[in-house]
Amino acid sequence: MPFDKVSKSTKEINQLITSDYGNHDYLIKLINKISKLSPDTKAVFCKWVKYGFMEGVQAEISPMGTVIITDWSSEIDPMIHDLINNKVATLNNDGFVEIPQMMALADQINLDLACDFDDGHLIIDEEVIYPSPMIMRLPHSKEVIEEPYDDLTRLLASNMKKLDYYLNGKIMHVGINVKSLGIMNTIVFKNPIDVLIITNNKYLIAHKVLDPSKTVHRGLSALESYLMDGMDYAILIHRYTYYEAHVETFNKIMSRPYIRDSGFAVVPNELDYIIFFKWPRYNTIMSKSQSVVSRRSLISGIVNFMLNAR
Repeated sequence: MPFDKVSKSTKEINQLITSDYGNHDYLIKLINKISKLSPDTKAVFCKWVKYGFMEGVQAEISPMGTVIITDWSSEIDPMIHDLINNKVATLNNDGFVEIPQMMALADQINLDLACDFDDGHLIIDEEVIYPSPMIMRLPHSKEVIEEPYDDLTRLLASNMKKLDYYLNGKIMHVGINVKSLGIMNTIVFKNPIDVLIITNNKYLIAHKVLDPSKTVHRGLSALESYLMDGMDYAILIHRYTYYEAHVETFNKIMSRPYIRDSGFAVVPNELDYIIFFKWPRYNTIMSKSQSVVSRRSLISGIVNFMLNAR
Protein backbone atom coordinates (compact mmCIF):
# COMPACT_ATOMS: atom_id res chain seq x y z
CA MET A 1 0.00 0.00 0.00
CA PRO A 2 2.02 2.98 -1.22
CA PHE A 3 1.76 6.32 0.51
CA ASP A 4 3.88 9.41 1.14
CA LYS A 5 5.16 10.58 4.48
CA VAL A 6 4.10 14.21 4.57
CA SER A 7 3.44 16.93 7.16
CA LYS A 8 6.08 15.96 9.69
CA SER A 9 5.15 18.73 12.12
CA THR A 10 3.83 17.68 15.52
CA LYS A 11 0.13 17.67 16.30
CA GLU A 12 -1.74 19.32 19.14
CA ILE A 13 -3.15 17.09 21.84
CA ASN A 14 -6.76 17.63 20.76
CA GLN A 15 -5.87 16.17 17.37
CA LEU A 16 -4.76 12.93 19.00
CA ILE A 17 -8.19 12.12 20.43
CA THR A 18 -9.62 8.95 18.93
CA SER A 19 -12.87 7.05 19.25
CA ASP A 20 -13.46 4.56 22.03
CA TYR A 21 -11.55 1.51 20.87
CA GLY A 22 -11.81 -0.31 24.18
CA ASN A 23 -14.96 -2.29 23.36
CA HIS A 24 -14.87 -6.08 23.35
CA ASP A 25 -15.64 -6.59 19.65
CA TYR A 26 -12.87 -4.23 18.57
CA LEU A 27 -10.31 -5.99 20.77
CA ILE A 28 -11.29 -9.44 19.48
CA LYS A 29 -10.90 -8.24 15.88
CA LEU A 30 -7.60 -6.60 16.75
CA ILE A 31 -6.17 -9.85 18.09
CA ASN A 32 -7.02 -11.47 14.77
CA LYS A 33 -5.41 -8.60 12.81
CA ILE A 34 -2.18 -8.76 14.81
CA SER A 35 -1.97 -12.52 14.29
CA LYS A 36 -1.98 -11.95 10.52
CA LEU A 37 1.06 -9.68 10.54
CA SER A 38 4.27 -10.97 8.96
CA PRO A 39 6.57 -12.74 11.44
CA ASP A 40 9.09 -9.89 11.40
CA THR A 41 6.46 -7.18 11.91
CA LYS A 42 4.68 -9.19 14.57
CA ALA A 43 7.88 -9.79 16.53
CA VAL A 44 8.76 -6.09 16.68
CA PHE A 45 5.22 -4.79 17.19
CA CYS A 46 4.46 -7.28 19.95
CA LYS A 47 7.69 -6.35 21.73
CA TRP A 48 6.80 -2.67 21.56
CA VAL A 49 3.29 -3.26 22.87
CA LYS A 50 4.35 -5.69 25.59
CA TYR A 51 7.02 -3.45 27.09
CA GLY A 52 5.75 0.01 26.16
CA PHE A 53 8.47 1.45 23.94
CA MET A 54 9.26 2.04 20.26
CA GLU A 55 12.42 2.23 18.14
CA GLY A 56 13.33 3.97 14.89
CA VAL A 57 10.35 6.32 14.81
CA GLN A 58 9.25 9.82 15.72
CA ALA A 59 5.98 9.66 17.58
CA GLU A 60 3.40 11.52 19.58
CA ILE A 61 1.26 9.82 22.18
CA SER A 62 -2.04 10.77 23.73
CA PRO A 63 -2.62 10.52 27.50
CA MET A 64 -4.66 7.37 26.83
CA GLY A 65 -1.92 5.67 24.82
CA THR A 66 -2.88 6.31 21.19
CA VAL A 67 0.30 6.57 19.11
CA ILE A 68 0.76 8.85 16.11
CA ILE A 69 3.90 7.98 14.12
CA THR A 70 5.04 11.11 12.29
CA ASP A 71 8.29 9.80 10.79
CA TRP A 72 10.27 6.58 10.72
CA SER A 73 13.52 5.06 9.54
CA SER A 74 13.84 3.09 6.32
CA GLU A 75 14.25 -0.11 8.35
CA ILE A 76 10.78 0.44 9.84
CA ASP A 77 9.10 1.22 6.51
CA PRO A 78 8.06 -2.38 5.65
CA MET A 79 6.60 -2.75 9.12
CA ILE A 80 4.55 0.44 8.73
CA HIS A 81 3.09 -0.84 5.47
CA ASP A 82 2.27 -4.20 7.05
CA LEU A 83 0.49 -2.58 10.00
CA ILE A 84 -1.64 -0.47 7.64
CA ASN A 85 -2.37 -3.31 5.21
CA ASN A 86 -3.66 -5.43 8.08
CA LYS A 87 -5.64 -2.51 9.55
CA VAL A 88 -3.76 -2.54 12.85
CA ALA A 89 -2.85 1.06 12.00
CA THR A 90 -4.58 3.67 9.90
CA LEU A 91 -3.18 6.38 7.67
CA ASN A 92 -4.77 9.76 8.29
CA ASN A 93 -5.15 12.70 5.93
CA ASP A 94 -1.89 14.28 7.09
CA GLY A 95 0.21 11.25 6.22
CA PHE A 96 0.59 10.24 9.86
CA VAL A 97 0.18 6.64 10.99
CA GLU A 98 -2.23 6.22 13.89
CA ILE A 99 -2.41 3.16 16.13
CA PRO A 100 -5.38 3.56 18.48
CA GLN A 101 -4.53 3.01 22.14
CA MET A 102 -1.42 1.09 21.14
CA MET A 103 0.34 1.55 24.46
CA ALA A 104 -2.75 0.48 26.40
CA LEU A 105 -3.24 -2.80 24.53
CA ALA A 106 -1.01 -4.88 26.80
CA ASP A 107 -3.39 -4.14 29.67
CA GLN A 108 -6.51 -4.78 27.56
CA ILE A 109 -5.83 -8.00 25.66
CA ASN A 110 -3.98 -11.25 26.17
CA LEU A 111 -1.04 -10.75 23.81
CA ASP A 112 -0.29 -14.47 23.88
CA LEU A 113 -3.38 -14.95 21.69
CA ALA A 114 -1.87 -12.83 18.92
CA CYS A 115 1.89 -12.91 19.43
CA ASP A 116 4.38 -15.73 19.13
CA PHE A 117 6.69 -15.26 22.08
CA ASP A 118 7.73 -16.36 25.49
CA ASP A 119 8.71 -13.70 28.02
CA GLY A 120 12.36 -14.66 27.94
CA HIS A 121 12.63 -14.43 24.15
CA LEU A 122 11.86 -10.75 23.73
CA ILE A 123 14.50 -8.94 25.75
CA ILE A 124 18.03 -10.26 25.28
CA ASP A 125 20.41 -10.08 28.24
CA GLU A 126 22.91 -7.24 27.88
CA GLU A 127 20.93 -5.88 24.91
CA VAL A 128 21.09 -2.08 24.69
CA ILE A 129 17.84 -0.58 23.43
CA TYR A 130 17.67 2.95 22.04
CA PRO A 131 14.05 3.96 22.62
CA SER A 132 12.31 6.56 20.50
CA PRO A 133 10.85 9.59 22.27
CA MET A 134 7.05 9.56 22.44
CA ILE A 135 5.86 13.11 23.01
CA MET A 136 2.76 13.64 25.15
CA ARG A 137 1.71 17.26 24.84
CA LEU A 138 0.00 18.98 27.73
CA PRO A 139 -2.98 21.21 26.89
CA HIS A 140 -2.57 24.95 27.10
CA SER A 141 -3.95 26.60 30.22
CA LYS A 142 -5.02 30.16 31.02
CA GLU A 143 -3.76 29.70 34.57
CA VAL A 144 -0.49 31.34 35.56
CA ILE A 145 1.92 28.77 37.00
CA GLU A 146 3.75 30.52 39.81
CA GLU A 147 5.99 27.68 40.93
CA PRO A 148 9.67 27.96 39.94
CA TYR A 149 11.02 25.28 37.66
CA ASP A 150 13.35 24.11 40.41
CA ASP A 151 10.30 22.77 42.17
CA LEU A 152 9.94 20.16 39.46
CA THR A 153 7.44 18.01 41.35
CA ARG A 154 4.98 20.83 41.98
CA LEU A 155 5.28 22.12 38.44
CA LEU A 156 4.67 18.66 36.98
CA ALA A 157 1.60 18.17 39.18
CA SER A 158 0.23 21.56 38.12
CA ASN A 159 0.61 20.63 34.47
CA MET A 160 -0.84 17.14 34.89
CA LYS A 161 -3.97 18.69 36.40
CA LYS A 162 -4.67 20.19 32.97
CA LEU A 163 -5.34 16.72 31.55
CA ASP A 164 -8.87 15.32 31.62
CA TYR A 165 -7.85 11.69 31.09
CA TYR A 166 -4.63 9.83 31.79
CA LEU A 167 -3.66 6.20 31.08
CA ASN A 168 -7.00 4.53 31.67
CA GLY A 169 -9.43 6.94 33.28
CA LYS A 170 -10.57 10.46 34.10
CA ILE A 171 -8.32 12.26 36.57
CA MET A 172 -10.10 12.78 39.89
CA HIS A 173 -7.26 13.72 42.22
CA VAL A 174 -3.64 14.85 41.97
CA GLY A 175 -1.60 14.67 45.18
CA ILE A 176 1.93 15.92 45.91
CA ASN A 177 4.46 14.34 48.29
CA VAL A 178 1.98 11.71 49.47
CA LYS A 179 3.48 9.99 52.52
CA SER A 180 0.37 8.18 53.74
CA LEU A 181 -3.30 7.55 53.05
CA GLY A 182 -6.21 7.42 55.48
CA ILE A 183 -7.47 9.67 58.28
CA MET A 184 -5.27 7.89 60.82
CA ASN A 185 -2.43 7.30 58.34
CA THR A 186 -3.69 3.75 57.82
CA ILE A 187 -1.27 3.23 54.93
CA VAL A 188 2.25 4.66 55.21
CA PHE A 189 4.51 4.61 52.17
CA LYS A 190 8.18 3.70 52.56
CA ASN A 191 9.01 6.12 49.75
CA PRO A 192 6.73 9.19 49.59
CA ILE A 193 4.92 9.43 46.26
CA ASP A 194 6.01 12.66 44.58
CA VAL A 195 2.91 12.91 42.37
CA LEU A 196 -0.05 10.57 42.91
CA ILE A 197 -2.86 10.59 40.36
CA ILE A 198 -6.14 8.81 41.08
CA THR A 199 -8.59 8.18 38.24
CA ASN A 200 -12.36 7.74 38.28
CA ASN A 201 -11.98 3.95 38.01
CA LYS A 202 -9.90 4.05 41.20
CA TYR A 203 -6.51 3.38 39.59
CA LEU A 204 -3.49 4.82 41.40
CA ILE A 205 -0.62 6.17 39.28
CA ALA A 206 2.54 6.95 41.26
CA HIS A 207 5.27 9.23 39.88
CA LYS A 208 8.83 9.56 41.16
CA VAL A 209 10.24 12.93 40.06
CA LEU A 210 13.88 13.97 40.21
CA ASP A 211 16.59 15.99 38.52
CA PRO A 212 19.47 13.59 37.75
CA SER A 213 21.89 16.51 37.49
CA LYS A 214 21.44 17.17 41.21
CA THR A 215 21.72 13.66 42.64
CA VAL A 216 23.51 10.37 42.07
CA HIS A 217 20.24 8.52 42.63
CA ARG A 218 18.06 7.60 39.67
CA GLY A 219 14.81 6.72 41.43
CA LEU A 220 14.77 2.99 40.64
CA SER A 221 14.34 1.94 44.28
CA ALA A 222 11.31 4.21 44.54
CA LEU A 223 9.73 2.44 41.55
CA GLU A 224 10.15 -0.91 43.28
CA SER A 225 8.68 0.52 46.47
CA TYR A 226 5.65 1.95 44.64
CA LEU A 227 4.92 -1.36 42.95
CA MET A 228 5.32 -3.31 46.19
CA ASP A 229 3.03 -0.82 47.92
CA GLY A 230 0.24 -1.78 45.51
CA MET A 231 0.24 1.13 43.08
CA ASP A 232 -1.43 0.19 39.80
CA TYR A 233 1.18 2.08 37.78
CA ALA A 234 4.61 3.52 38.59
CA ILE A 235 6.36 6.12 36.44
CA LEU A 236 9.82 7.63 36.79
CA ILE A 237 10.12 11.26 35.65
CA HIS A 238 13.56 12.80 35.09
CA ARG A 239 14.43 16.32 34.16
CA TYR A 240 15.95 16.21 30.67
CA THR A 241 19.75 16.11 30.63
CA TYR A 242 20.96 14.29 27.52
CA TYR A 243 19.72 11.34 25.51
CA GLU A 244 22.53 8.91 26.37
CA ALA A 245 21.87 9.28 30.08
CA HIS A 246 18.17 8.57 29.59
CA VAL A 247 18.99 5.53 27.45
CA GLU A 248 21.06 4.19 30.33
CA THR A 249 18.20 4.67 32.81
CA PHE A 250 15.71 3.10 30.39
CA ASN A 251 17.88 0.02 29.97
CA LYS A 252 18.34 -0.32 33.73
CA ILE A 253 14.56 -0.47 34.08
CA MET A 254 14.29 -3.00 31.27
CA SER A 255 17.01 -5.21 32.77
CA ARG A 256 15.30 -5.50 36.15
CA PRO A 257 12.18 -7.68 35.95
CA TYR A 258 10.80 -6.46 39.28
CA ILE A 259 10.47 -2.87 37.99
CA ARG A 260 10.01 -3.58 34.27
CA ASP A 261 6.31 -2.66 34.47
CA SER A 262 7.33 0.91 35.29
CA GLY A 263 7.16 3.81 32.87
CA PHE A 264 9.96 6.28 32.21
CA ALA A 265 9.71 9.84 30.91
CA VAL A 266 11.65 13.10 30.89
CA VAL A 267 10.53 16.71 30.97
CA PRO A 268 12.21 19.56 29.08
CA ASN A 269 12.98 23.05 30.33
CA GLU A 270 9.62 24.32 29.12
CA LEU A 271 7.23 21.85 30.65
CA ASP A 272 4.48 21.95 28.03
CA TYR A 273 5.02 18.33 27.07
CA ILE A 274 6.36 15.08 28.54
CA ILE A 275 8.71 12.81 26.59
CA PHE A 276 7.96 9.16 27.29
CA PHE A 277 10.65 6.60 26.56
CA LYS A 278 8.63 3.82 28.16
CA TRP A 279 4.88 3.72 28.70
CA PRO A 280 3.91 2.07 32.01
CA ARG A 281 2.39 -1.37 32.33
CA TYR A 282 -0.13 -2.49 34.94
CA ASN A 283 1.60 -3.74 38.08
CA THR A 284 1.92 -7.51 37.57
CA ILE A 285 3.33 -8.00 41.08
CA MET A 286 -0.27 -7.91 42.28
CA SER A 287 -0.90 -11.16 40.45
CA LYS A 288 2.02 -12.82 42.23
CA SER A 289 2.06 -11.49 45.82
CA GLN A 290 -0.80 -11.92 48.28
CA SER A 291 0.69 -9.33 50.63
CA VAL A 292 0.66 -6.72 47.86
CA VAL A 293 -2.93 -7.65 47.00
CA SER A 294 -3.95 -7.26 50.65
CA ARG A 295 -2.28 -3.87 50.90
CA ARG A 296 -3.94 -2.75 47.66
CA SER A 297 -7.31 -3.81 49.09
CA LEU A 298 -6.80 -1.52 52.09
CA ILE A 299 -5.79 1.31 49.79
CA SER A 300 -8.93 0.76 47.67
CA GLY A 301 -11.15 1.22 50.69
CA ILE A 302 -9.42 4.46 51.63
CA VAL A 303 -9.56 5.78 48.06
CA ASN A 304 -13.28 4.94 47.76
CA PHE A 305 -13.99 6.83 50.98
CA MET A 306 -11.88 9.79 49.89
CA LEU A 307 -13.48 10.13 46.45
CA ASN A 308 -17.03 9.61 47.77
CA ALA A 309 -16.46 12.35 50.34
CA ARG A 310 -15.48 14.92 47.72
